[in-house]
Amino acid sequence: MPEVRLTDPLTLRCGLTLANRLCRAAMTEGIAGPRNDPGERHFRLYTANSRGGSGLVLTGNVMVDRRYLERARNVVVDSATDEAALRRWAQSAAGTPALVQISHPGRQTSRYVNPDPVAPSDGPALDLAGSYGRPRGLTREEVDEVRDRFIDAAERVVAAGFPGVEVHAAHGYLLSSFLDPAHNRRIDEYGGELEGRARLLLEIVGTLRSVLPAGSAIAVKLDARSGADAELARLSAMLEAAGADLLEISGGSYESAAMLGLDAEGRELHGEHESPFWNSAAAASAATAIPVVLTGGFRTRAEVDRALAGGVCAMVGVGRPLAVWPELAGRFLSGETDRLERPAPRLGGPSSIRRILAPAANSGWHRIQLARTGDGAGPLLRLPAILAALDYAGTDSMLALRGRRARLALAAQAGPPAHRDQVSPGAGAEADVAV
Repeated sequence: MPEVRLTDPLTLRCGLTLANRLCRAAMTEGIAGPRNDPGERHFRLYTANSRGGSGLVLTGNVMVDRRYLERARNVVVDSATDEAALRRWAQSAAGTPALVQISHPGRQTSRYVNPDPVAPSDGPALDLAGSYGRPRGLTREEVDEVRDRFIDAAERVVAAGFPGVEVHAAHGYLLSSFLDPAHNRRIDEYGGELEGRARLLLEIVGTLRSVLPAGSAIAVKLDARSGADAELARLSAMLEAAGADLLEISGGSYESAAMLGLDAEGRELHGEHESPFWNSAAAASAATAIPVVLTGGFRTRAEVDRALAGGVCAMVGVGRPLAVWPELAGRFLSGETDRLERPAPRLGGPSSIRRILAPAANSGWHRIQLARTGDGAGPLLRLPAILAALDYAGTDSMLALRGRRARLALAAQAGPPAHRDQVSPGAGAEADVAV
């Protein structure tokens, strides 16, 4: 087979064609309006993303339940969402295929958003300065509701004009927690062995395949967990059977800065490859015929070319560099530059301080750069780390507290989506469960 090149097009099995093998990966944004609708900042940001040169754009976290947010100003999609704003967002992103990343944060929602978070099982709160509540395990009926909310949100964004969705099952959010035996200790059909822990995700993907219009793309974002590549390979094959068109491999969580390419002390990870998730992506690629996106850590064209030519992945995802300079994608593709510069706030001091500050400072710093693009302004590269951390934690907490009563009233107005009695885990998924 000929070697894959970065500039080669890629056609997914749903029929969606991507112009090249560079994916603009999702980054948390927090730029929605007080009602958690997309607004002018989104329209400008995604116009810039669609013109940047990437073959695929993934949106930042879009929540399926406004009671549980990852950030105070996430976009939420439910029956209370402004449909006209959603359509305009899709139109602004239409220059390049853009998939909406739909997500439920699970235990990773601050107590200022909701002091009573949920998870697959009862468990400890996130150990992050007391900002997170202790989660309770979802009831069996609530699991059904979570599934229905993902399906409802996906149908709404596709109806608004987006070509598909990415189901977020990574980075420690709710679906990721279901997959992780460290957080999923359920004794019903949604726990136990991989087949049970993956059941909710497979039900979501399989049902989406049956209810979305023909040609809609379904991507899934998965974690590269240490020592779990064999399980990741099995899960990849199960998702292919359920109807997924694309898999994205990344890693880390709020309690592990690996998703930012950082070690436990807030310094950049260094290993045999630029991406710390290289081997996990290779395991997934070997187990499935659908394309795999490897996201995280890429810095040079040589390493990108090596990953594509070697079959480690079919596409590379780039987050932080394109959050600062959307147009860098086109320059990287054309060969004008062979580096993906990753500016970030400088963190000094003892390792204990870096460990606490690094995730908030990096996420907050890049969120501000995204907001500036949404405002039509250039990046603010000299922004101090402490101010970025305060934006991510302090400002977000204030906005969450200030808007919680109105948000919960809207959640009550929207109510849960209609329950679906018939749930399809996807062709071939039951055969996997029976093995």
